[in-house]
Amino acid sequence: MSMSDWKITGQLENLTGNWVYYVCSGIAAFANLHLSRHVDNPGQDHVATNNGEYYYYGVTGTFNQAAQHAPQAVRQALVDAWNNYFTVR
Repeated sequence: MSMSDWKITGQLENLTGNWVYYVCSGIAAFANLHLSRHVDNPGQDHVATNNGEYYYYGVTGTFNQAAQHAPQAVRQALVDAWNNYFTVR
């Protein structure tokens, strides 16, 4: 899998800027995750659980506060999804 396996599922303009959302349907471990790309501020790009509880900001390598207490498997899935999206093969 690689960046090309992530498909755009939507876009939104809101008070924080312009967002583009992606999902990866080819990897079961990523089924409950999405990638959000911030058009105006790439430093805000993140992978999050679909319920919006846990976030991983790959640019800085940090998690949101809730994710700091998430199960290790969730944290690892967020990191793995980020790395998968940015893998070029």
